[in-house]
Amino acid sequence: MSADDKLRSLGFSFLLLPATFGCVARAQAQSLEGRAVPCKGQTISRIEVSSRPPFEVKGSNLQRRLARQMTEMHSTTNPDVILRFMALRPGMACSELRRLESERILRAQPYLADATVTPYPDDAGGVYLSVISVDEISLILGGGGSGVVPYLRSFRFGEQNIMGEALSFVGRWSYSENFRDNFSAQIIDYQFMGRPYQLTIDGARNELGGNWGFELSHPFLTDLQKISWRTTAGSREDYRYFRRDEFPRPAVNLQRAYADAGGVIRVGRPGRLALLGGSVSYEDEMPEPFSTRIGLGTLDRDTTQILDHRYERNRVTRINALAGFRSVKYLRVTGLESLDGAQDVRKGFELATVIGRGMGLLGGNNNDLFLSANTYIGAGSPTLFSSLEGTIEGRRDDGSREWDGVLASARLATYFKPANRQTISTSLEWSAGWNQRIPFQLTFADRDGGPRGYRDSWLAGGRRAVFRIEDRFFVGHVKQFASVGVAPFMDFGQLWAGDAPFGDNSSLNTSVGISLLASVPPHSQRMWRFDVAFPLDRSTGAKLKVRLYSRDFTSIFWKEPGDVNRNRERSIPTSVFNWP
Repeated sequence: MSADDKLRSLGFSFLLLPATFGCVARAQAQSLEGRAVPCKGQTISRIEVSSRPPFEVKGSNLQRRLARQMTEMHSTTNPDVILRFMALRPGMACSELRRLESERILRAQPYLADATVTPYPDDAGGVYLSVISVDEISLILGGGGSGVVPYLRSFRFGEQNIMGEALSFVGRWSYSENFRDNFSAQIIDYQFMGRPYQLTIDGARNELGGNWGFELSHPFLTDLQKISWRTTAGSREDYRYFRRDEFPRPAVNLQRAYADAGGVIRVGRPGRLALLGGSVSYEDEMPEPFSTRIGLGTLDRDTTQILDHRYERNRVTRINALAGFRSVKYLRVTGLESLDGAQDVRKGFELATVIGRGMGLLGGNNNDLFLSANTYIGAGSPTLFSSLEGTIEGRRDDGSREWDGVLASARLATYFKPANRQTISTSLEWSAGWNQRIPFQLTFADRDGGPRGYRDSWLAGGRRAVFRIEDRFFVGHVKQFASVGVAPFMDFGQLWAGDAPFGDNSSLNTSVGISLLASVPPHSQRMWRFDVAFPLDRSTGAKLKVRLYSRDFTSIFWKEPGDVNRNRERSIPTSVFNWP
C-alpha cells in the first residue's frame, strides 16, 4: 500500500470514530432506557413527558389516514399540565409512594385515558422519570330527536380539554313544548392559574326558572396533600314534579340559594390519616306553599290539598366542624368498571363526618343541629372485589325532639372476574328519606336510581331498593380505535310509600336487557353503553327503553341517584375525602 493510500485510510478511520462512538453511546443509552429501576431514594435529574393522542397512527393506509385525521382534530394535553400534577420534581429523592400517587392522580383526570411514570437510570448515578400519558377523546357531542317536527329535540356540544390545557366547556340546548327552550353551559378549569385548583362556573335557563353556580377549590387529590379547601355559591329555581297515576302531575316551585367556605388539614401519614377542619355555610330554601299544574304554556294552581303548606321556608347559617378518618391503600385493577381500562380502587376504610350548628347569622331563622356521615369499606383482589358506601344526613331544631330532613343512601357492590375477559357485577342500592323539608319523591323513573326500563313508570315512594346483576364480556379491539363488549343484565326494584306524597308500596318490578359496550380509545376508562331494557311489569306505564350514554366510574365508586342528591344540603360536603 502506498503512502497516499495509508494516509487516505487513516483519514477515513478518523472520520468513522465520531460515528462509532455515537453508535456506542446510543446503544448504551438505549440499554439504560430499557432497564427500568425501582424508586429507592435516587436523585431525580429530569422528568420527560410524552403526551400522546388517543389513537396510534398504524395499520392499513385507510386506518392510518383515519387515525391521522382524528389526531389532527385533537389537541394533545400540554406536558406542563402533566408536570403540575406530578408529586415528584427534579432534584427530589425518587419515592415509590410518590411515583404511584403521581400515576393515580394523572389517571383520575377526566381527559386522560391512562398514564405511567417509569424511572430509568441516568449517567450521574440518579434516575430520570419517563411519563407517558394517553388522552381521552375530548370532543363532547350528543343530541336527541323525534319523529315529528321539530325533529331535533336536544343538542350537546363541548370540548373536555381545550387546546390541551385541562379546560372544559360544555353547552346544551333542548326543545320545550310548554315554554321557552332550555339552555345551559358549564366551564371547568382543572388547573386554575397553573395550580392544582379547580374552578367551576355553570348556568342554565330552563323552560321555567334557571340556576347558576360557582366553585373554587383545592380538591383532596392525594394523601400527600397537607390541606384542602373550597368556596362555593349558587342559586337555583325549578319546579319539582310529583309522580302519580293521574295526569297532569302537580309541581311545587322551589328556590334555593347557598354558599360556603372552609378547609381541612391532614393529620397523620399517607395511607392512615385524619382530615380536620371547619366551614361556614348558608342555606335558604324557599318552597311555594301550594302546588301548580303546568300545561301547554299555562300555569294554574292545582287543587291537590296534600301539598298545601306542606313545605316551609328555611334559612340557616351554620358553623360546621369537619372530620375524616382514613386507612386506605390503592389496588390497580383492570376491567371492573371498564372494558379493559386500568383503574385504582380503594382498599380499606374511610369515615367522614360533619357537625353543624345554626347560629342565626345573616338572617338565619333556624338554630338547628346538623349531622352528616359518609363511610366507605373496600376489600378484595383484582379478581374478586367488594365495596360498600353509604351517606346519611339530618337536622333537628332547638327545642324539638324530632329529626327532619333525614336522607340516606347506600350501595353494596361485588365484582368477580372468572376469566380475564369476563366480569360479573352485582349491586344492591338503597335510598330513603324521612320528614323532608323540600319537595321529595323517590321513583323508578330516576336515570341512575331506578331499574332500567322503568323511565315512564309513575310509581313513587319514600324508600327504594334496587338490585342489579350484569355479566360483562370484553369481545376485543376494533383496530386501534376502540374496545368493544357486550353485557346482558337484570334489574329488580321495589318501593315503599314512607311519608312521601303520593307514595306507593310496590311489588317487585323486574327488567331484563342487554348492553353493547365500547371504550374509545382502547383501554379508556370511559365506557359508552347502548342499553336495551325490557320491563316485565308494564301496568304502571313502563315500556321498552333504549338509551345511549357514557360514564366513567373508575375514579369514584358510586354516583348517587339524582332524586336523592338534589335534596342534599347544597353547601355541605358528603365526604371531605372527595371534597368537592
